[in-house]
Amino acid sequence: MLDRTALKVTNPIEMMTQMTESGGTSVDEVCFETSRLRARPLKAGDEVALQSVFAEAGDYFLSITGRPEPDADAAVREIEACGSVAGREIALLTDRETGESVGAIGWWEGSPEPDLTLLGMMLIVPGSRGRGLAREALHGLEGHLEGRGVRALRSAAGAGDARVQDFLKALGFEPLDERKHVSLDRGRMMIALFEKTLG
Repeated sequence: MLDRTALKVTNPIEMMTQMTESGGTSVDEVCFETSRLRARPLKAGDEVALQSVFAEAGDYFLSITGRPEPDADAAVREIEACGSVAGREIALLTDRETGESVGAIGWWEGSPEPDLTLLGMMLIVPGSRGRGLAREALHGLEGHLEGRGVRALRSAAGAGDARVQDFLKALGFEPLDERKHVSLDRGRMMIALFEKTLG
């Protein structure tokens, strides 16, 4: 087994090279690392870990389900979707020092255009909020994606959801022209689109 404490780099390419050369775990075990976070891609078998984070950060689901909790099968559905859709990923965010799960980040590379990536999920558990971890995780993802030719991140929020829109703006996203907003469910729900140029 690879001794992760021996990895002294935060650049994902250097880290993967070290991991491969050491004969340790597979190169896809870590998407990216930052000074405080490690992002590990989740696959079938990781549903319990993801559902636990979902449950702890239940308020994230309020605008999705109307309840401050995830559906019982939310993690199963998310991991299945990632396994069946090219470019779609979900990663567990853990504290590098303690190994504690502090959140999750999900994205869809190549959607809606080849050089764009949709940021679909960014959640930090309540006990770890207010420490800049969302910004740090996003920065790590940006570095990971820039190396893969992605020019911008895109995300969305309900047109009237000021809390999520303010969060995206705080992370450096800019609102797109309202003519690019999307109407869902036969016009009953408007989605405001945001974009952040990388580099």
